Amino acid sequence: MNKNISLFLFCSLFALTTLGLSSAHAQRYMILQKGGNQKTRIKYEEGDLITYQTKDMSYFISDQIKEIHRDFLVLRENIIRPENIAVVDVRDTREQNRTIKSFSTIFAAAGALLLTAETINSLYTEGELSYSKGGLIISGALLAGSFVISRFKQKYFKNEGRNKIQIIYLDITPIEKENDKKNLYQ
Repeated sequence: MNKNISLFLFCSLFALTTLGLSSAHAQRYMILQKGGNQKTRIKYEEGDLITYQTKDMSYFISDQIKEIHRDFLVLRENIIRPENIAVVDVRDTREQNRTIKSFSTIFAAAGALLLTAETINSLYTEGELSYSKGGLIISGALLAGSFVISRFKQKYFKNEGRNKIQIIYLDITPIEKENDKKNLYQ
């Protein structure tokens, strides 16, 4: 009895694995890229939320990407071509913005911690509130550094010049499969 169950489970697992490996999934992305540098790419996939401004509107629209086709995007409430998008709000989607926010928070926390330590130390040793000149300079530099670092965040991606919005569509259609087979046998 146990042999039959384990044989059934093995065959089921083998069939599911074979089916999973044989079916290729389409990979469709919308890429915001600044110049040729791949590190500055921002990738949107189906299901992602995008906040954009078109060339003929002066306000931003937030919408969810339902489908990505070769020439256009199907959004929840709109269909748009990438060349009609003027600006994309990337404050929440750009990975570097999260890193900048983390560094800024660390610098601010270090400055606040140093001020707190100076305050506790002066109250404990002297019984009154006093700060050392070096402690104030360093904590002020850390707080100012936090502010300066936070200004490096990129808020908007403008679709102009070297900035490009591209759709990457990695999917072989049945017609392309037939052409590939014909070219293979010729």
